[in-house]
Amino acid sequence: MNVMQTLGDYVNKVLDTNKDGRITVKDFIDLFPNYAVAIAVIFVDIVVGVAEYRVWDVGFKMTGDPFKAVGFVLVSAIPFYLGQIFWLYPTANTIQKAISVGMVGTSLYTSWVFGTADLSLSYDTAKIISLVTDLTAAYIIASLAYILFDDTIKAHRLKKQAQGAAAQEREYQRITREILRELAETQKLQRETEKEFGDAGLVQAQVDRLRGSKPVQTPMRSFASEVKTVQTEDKNPPTGGSSAQ
Repeated sequence: MNVMQTLGDYVNKVLDTNKDGRITVKDFIDLFPNYAVAIAVIFVDIVVGVAEYRVWDVGFKMTGDPFKAVGFVLVSAIPFYLGQIFWLYPTANTIQKAISVGMVGTSLYTSWVFGTADLSLSYDTAKIISLVTDLTAAYIIASLAYILFDDTIKAHRLKKQAQGAAAQEREYQRITREILRELAETQKLQRETEKEFGDAGLVQAQVDRLRGSKPVQTPMRSFASEVKTVQTEDKNPPTGGSSAQ
């Protein structure tokens, strides 16, 4: 539905010259500077359309299948009409106009080849089949190139790329903020632990053990040894005073 809607918007943009939401014969004529040019274009389109019966007939005689014969028309008349629409695109650049002219000229040559083969009843089947397959691929590539070199498409692609880069940078910043916030919480917890136990070296040594790294050997206070020393001093009071007596 989106593709058809976009195609409809494109056709309206090209052909709806009076912007009334409807495409009429007058809209088509208004595309050209005067009636003489419009009549010439209409005449050529009618002649090409009638001549396409011969193209279809050649395809039918060669393939024996009416549906396969349509493929001959697709590389003959359809590019001719598409080339005109592509050229009339208001914002078409030089490359797009060159592609449009190439499609129109090639389609006219193809129609001439098929028409001559039909009227003369003499044609090289392998050559014509090769021409059909080659032109099918060529027209597809030309249409893709027409889209690729469209200035509006390029601007839209650059816009999407910029938006994608900005979104990615926002994601990086969000992740960075989360990491730094968690790191700050970890550092806060470490300071609280050091404050509670009063020995930063002891806390760091225990953290190293948990990490599996070799802890730094730091002297630890032994409260039991201090108590034993005090008790020993109490049992051995100074004897200086008694000897004097």
